[in-house]
Amino acid sequence: MKTILHNIHRYDLRLSFYMTQLYHHHILNHFMKWISFCGNYGMIWLFVALMTFINPASRSMSIHLLIALIASALIGQISIKSLVQRHRPCHLYPHISLLVPTPHDSSFPSSHTTSAFACSTIIFLFYPSWGILAYLFAFLTGISRIYLFVHFLSDVICGMLLGIGIGVFIYYI
Repeated sequence: MKTILHNIHRYDLRLSFYMTQLYHHHILNHFMKWISFCGNYGMIWLFVALMTFINPASRSMSIHLLIALIASALIGQISIKSLVQRHRPCHLYPHISLLVPTPHDSSFPSSHTTSAFACSTIIFLFYPSWGILAYLFAFLTGISRIYLFVHFLSDVICGMLLGIGIGVFIYYI
């Protein structure tokens, strides 16, 4: 088990440091910061929930989105992060210049990714064609968190799986 965790950590670091080598691409930097910013506090998903609440035909999806967003914050951000308390790559290697302000909370799982995949799953289950676009945005959200050196790949993968699980659970209850 220790060898598996060591290998995961090694691949996490390798990918994280590779991403920082791309920082000379200014357009990519701005794009990744924008994608990540949209996920701050679930803003993009709150906006989608508000816009879909206006239409009576999509009001049920809107309510499910809000519940999924709250559940992902309670489970991922408040519960799991508090228990695991994994250091972020930017905390472990503070000499790396970040493109965004240094987050102060812990790393595992990625809250941006968890909420993005929870909400994308809800959208997909209600409207599959729109859900594919939402999943694309959720995937880019996860990539942006690795790119910005604030999460490891394993944080993002676990956030993705947790988010999908939350979305499915909320949809079917």
